[in-house]
Amino acid sequence: MSDGKGFGSVFSNIKNQIDKLPLSGKSKQKMMYKLGELKELTVEAREPRIALVGRRGAGKSSLINALFGEEKQMVSSVQAGTGRGKWLWYPSDNDKKIRLLDSRGLGESERPLESADSGSAIAQLEKEVEAEQPDVFLFLIKAKETDARVEEDLHELNKLRAYIKEIHQYEVPVICVVTQVDELDPPYYKQLPLDANPEKAKNIQAAMKLMEKRFAENDIPLITTIPVCTYVDFDESGKMVYDMRWNVDELADYLVDILPNDAKLKTAKAARAVSAKKKAAQKVIITMSGMAVLIGVEPIPFADMPLLTGLQALMIMAIAYIAGREVNRAAAAEFIGAVGANLGVAFVVREGVRSAAKMIPAAGNMISGAVAGAVTYGIGQAGMAYYLEGKDLKRAKEAFERGKKQFRKSRRNEEE
Repeated sequence: MSDGKGFGSVFSNIKNQIDKLPLSGKSKQKMMYKLGELKELTVEAREPRIALVGRRGAGKSSLINALFGEEKQMVSSVQAGTGRGKWLWYPSDNDKKIRLLDSRGLGESERPLESADSGSAIAQLEKEVEAEQPDVFLFLIKAKETDARVEEDLHELNKLRAYIKEIHQYEVPVICVVTQVDELDPPYYKQLPLDANPEKAKNIQAAMKLMEKRFAENDIPLITTIPVCTYVDFDESGKMVYDMRWNVDELADYLVDILPNDAKLKTAKAARAVSAKKKAAQKVIITMSGMAVLIGVEPIPFADMPLLTGLQALMIMAIAYIAGREVNRAAAAEFIGAVGANLGVAFVVREGVRSAAKMIPAAGNMISGAVAGAVTYGIGQAGMAYYLEGKDLKRAKEAFERGKKQFRKSRRNEEE
């Protein structure tokens, strides 16, 4: 399933069934748009391409460790550690989770520990981004250096963005990550959360404001500025012995938000943050529920049931995938039945005879669409509870019922 084949067979079946439906022009257009979004999220799922930019010692390697894994990667505290400025697989070529451009530090004066292919960091970066387009730039700056000279770095970043736009016609979004905020005054305060101390919180905000000002002065659009601490210590065996990560989950959430649809699932799967995984799962659920509504409003009594069950199974497969579980269609259908959401006769009656409601002109179709969307959304919430939150089936059933109510409430609010 990790290469998209597991998703592909279920998606193909859904597409074939949709192709057979006698949809009107407008309905077909809406359905095909949702189908395209669904394909991006599942069948075309790929690893994200993240480019990190910042001076040596800014914490690029440490940040990636904190975001995506427990593995101890090379982190140099003295000399520029990352040399080649090339695309690499994180954590390794044998375990491909993230496509990462861990660049040489801009503005470095010493040669890096690793050999470098080019004497200029920017020249090497241009070569790499021409070969592969980054999805996002993470610009890293140490909290204590936000008032230092960073104009050169921002100038180099602007050159890279312009170069990518020229080559790939893509505006790469930028997130500014203020690192090592634990070193800000008062230096003795090292407790989590770091912003619980008023003085440290004030200094963190000041560093963020200053970087936002510098980005504005250099005409670089900024998605957001996120302060983090990524300090982790390992023993000789690679086991973590000290963990002071702070605010890294918020950065993971933003990444899932801004990355292209085809990079969301694998980013969420690789991320340590459960909040990021749930955000990606919610995107899948909303997309699937929207499709279910469109399917439900079509005046084709009972013929839509196999289509809805396939859609819901694909949704559960995607949620399980984000959680690191390999679930096929049969297992997904079994889970749906276990939470009481299988589309049998008893279910149809309990849900207000959804397909039978289509026998009623116009109003019946709208009722059918609303119920189809609510049930699909509820199944998605049950899947999140079970696979991402580790809840048992009883709790998953409760999440299913809550999800249906939430969907109906949100629909009513939209109509008011």
